[in-house]
Amino acid sequence: MKFQKNARRGFTLVELSIVLVIIGLIIGGVLTGQQIIQNARITNAINAIQAYQAQFQTYTQNYGALPGDDSNAATRFPNSVPPYTGIVNGVVDGAFDSSDPTTESRLAWADLRAASLVKNQVPVTAQPPNPFNGIYGFQNGAFGGVFTTTVLCLSSVPGSAALAIDSRLDDGASGTGNIQAMLSGTGGANGTVAATYDSAQTYTLCVRM
Repeated sequence: MKFQKNARRGFTLVELSIVLVIIGLIIGGVLTGQQIIQNARITNAINAIQAYQAQFQTYTQNYGALPGDDSNAATRFPNSVPPYTGIVNGVVDGAFDSSDPTTESRLAWADLRAASLVKNQVPVTAQPPNPFNGIYGFQNGAFGGVFTTTVLCLSSVPGSAALAIDSRLDDGASGTGNIQAMLSGTGGANGTVAATYDSAQTYTLCVRM
């Protein structure tokens, strides 16, 4: 009689090692890819901050008024901006994340677009999106008087990205310098300045103009 022997061979240590190495490479590749994407978002945000600061200053120098606080904008740019209904007082009134398109913080974007300084066009009063699924926006002052002049704010910024932006453009501290931050919220940048950046949190980051 012939006996057939079914041998079941398990993985050898060498094979298991190869599998673990492959898994490690995959995980490392994913993490590296995520870091590359995050770095690209940070660079994009920094470039946008510098561009919006320059565009805001250019408008002020060219027209003698702050974008959004310019009562002559509708006449200067007919059919390009909504009628001005604010009070000309030398500040951009309204929260940077306002949902009301008639506030000066929203009209600022219409004025900048009408002057061909900001290129994304629709809708004219919309705050541009930032790379972290938040928005950019202007308002006067922030953090209960820590800043008293116009600021440019970014919402929904992850802690690690906020720290990187602050470090590259300012002093890397959430509560000092020309860039400061608070934990993410709504209703503008009127909360308390954060003591530090926490990678597990998201922040509203504001830059003094």
